[in-house]
Amino acid sequence: MKLKSILFGLLIMAISANAGFFDHDKAYYDKHPEEAQSKFKLCDKAVAVALGKGDMALAEKYDKDPECKAAKKSYIENRRKIQKEKYAAEQKKRAEEKAKADAQYEIDYKEQLELQKKMPYAEFYKIKDACGLAIGRVSAKCKVYQELKLKRKDQAMADLISQDQGDDLITYREKTCKEQGYQSANCDLAMGATAKDEQDTVKRLSGDKEALKKVFNECSAKVAAYQKKMKWNEANALTQSFKCRTAMAAARNFGVFGLSQPMK
Repeated sequence: MKLKSILFGLLIMAISANAGFFDHDKAYYDKHPEEAQSKFKLCDKAVAVALGKGDMALAEKYDKDPECKAAKKSYIENRRKIQKEKYAAEQKKRAEEKAKADAQYEIDYKEQLELQKKMPYAEFYKIKDACGLAIGRVSAKCKVYQELKLKRKDQAMADLISQDQGDDLITYREKTCKEQGYQSANCDLAMGATAKDEQDTVKRLSGDKEALKKVFNECSAKVAAYQKKMKWNEANALTQSFKCRTAMAAARNFGVFGLSQPMK
């Protein structure tokens, strides 16, 4: 207890010696933030020690001391000011970094746009593996790929269809997918091209009944001839051919199903 009393006495002396009680106001401490911090901590400690001794009157005295209150208020305001300035500086830094990143992103985007427009489709197709399911901000490379992939595929399919159509295109698809694999760019392209070729052919025949009748009735007559000779495999193969399959699909739009009867 004696040691505690001595320490408490020394603390009180330190507080009194620290610029003296009632010598400085808040304006002074605003200009001397380090002194404000020291004074605040001394006053705060004095209150804690007084409470520890059970001396409520003394604790209240230091808690309400004008200079202690001035130092405390100045210290808290200065700390908030520093925090605010730090936050503002961080925000400014983030904004500058974002502006720099956005500018670089725009440069990268333009470079990728020119590059991906010109590269061979097979090379372009492989970009999807690098992108996958992007999380967060998509890279310029992947953004361009996402924007161009449908247009580039449509153009590549159109180019392929201009070279081969119908059963020839189907033969190309089967050969390509077998040799290069079903995950390859050329197989994916051939599969898309054959589907588009079939859809376009059905649509064209559906819009021209006379042309449809000619194709349909040719298929019907040939299938009937094979069936008459009991050449079932040949009849089935003809039914599954591109020419007859698309004619049957278009004929369904006119209420005609199967090749058993000619179309009227």
